[in-house]
Amino acid sequence: MGNVNSHLKNKRLSIKNPKFHQIESEQGSQENLFYLSSSDIDSIDRLHMYHFVKKHIFQNNFSSPIEDKLIEGECKVLEIGCGPGTWLLDLSNKYENSYFIGIENKPLYPQEIKPNNLEFVEADVTDGLPFHDNEFDFTHAENMGLVLTPDQWDFVLSELIRVTKPGGYIEISDRRNGHVGDGPIFRKISDAMWSTFSKQNIDTNLIYNLESKFELQPNIGEVHRIEKDLIIGPNGGKAGLIIHDIGMSYYTSEMSIKNLSEEMGISEEEYKHMIENDLIEEISQTSPLDLHLRFWAQKQLSQ
Repeated sequence: MGNVNSHLKNKRLSIKNPKFHQIESEQGSQENLFYLSSSDIDSIDRLHMYHFVKKHIFQNNFSSPIEDKLIEGECKVLEIGCGPGTWLLDLSNKYENSYFIGIENKPLYPQEIKPNNLEFVEADVTDGLPFHDNEFDFTHAENMGLVLTPDQWDFVLSELIRVTKPGGYIEISDRRNGHVGDGPIFRKISDAMWSTFSKQNIDTNLIYNLESKFELQPNIGEVHRIEKDLIIGPNGGKAGLIIHDIGMSYYTSEMSIKNLSEEMGISEEEYKHMIENDLIEEISQTSPLDLHLRFWAQKQLSQ
């Protein structure tokens, strides 16, 4: 895994990805709304774009009161399920005197070109985190609502708390898996997708009430909840158009065409026509809300 502390002794690289910064400044018009494990380039691009949409919605990369410590330096941050590492790349470039570790069970993240204060580890969080107790000042997870089963959530939360220092913060970021204000076509497609996850023992509604699991964990203070929503599509302004493009990119991927058409009991051609014609028309006439959530809490001293 390497000696993370040694990074602080080296001159750091300030590697800026121009695509990331272009997206952030323009709030451009690319892709993804829902996360399914995939390592193809389009999926990674969608995750990159989605990161900057969420940053725009919340006006920051996190809600826990940890920034002063990040600026001060010597702050150690862990993200689980880090995917292509966008969140960590963004933070590690900004807070060069702190250091960051990402965990992912698939090597989607950069293998070589990354700041010296950032390290990626290939591991499965459901097997436990390969770190000592009380090691991190800030632990973070996002987009895990459609990945973890309810029992896995209990274990992963306990692991995040275990490796967080007393006085440190744990933050979970995700989105509600359902829409308010959507039309019948959007609802039909969404229901088909939620059904595919339910068959994998994923509770698609759990993330909306995650604080109930948080509060059952020992040594956890008050659980804070922050919600931000936006309208998907042209009625939601520039951000709504980005989310719309992200979703359309996902729904028209080969994986979605195959899986969702099968779940809906229609041909792939019928499905593609529904997405590329009927859904686009419906969204232009409706105002479906996309709700994003963050939960954060401070680890308390052991009783």
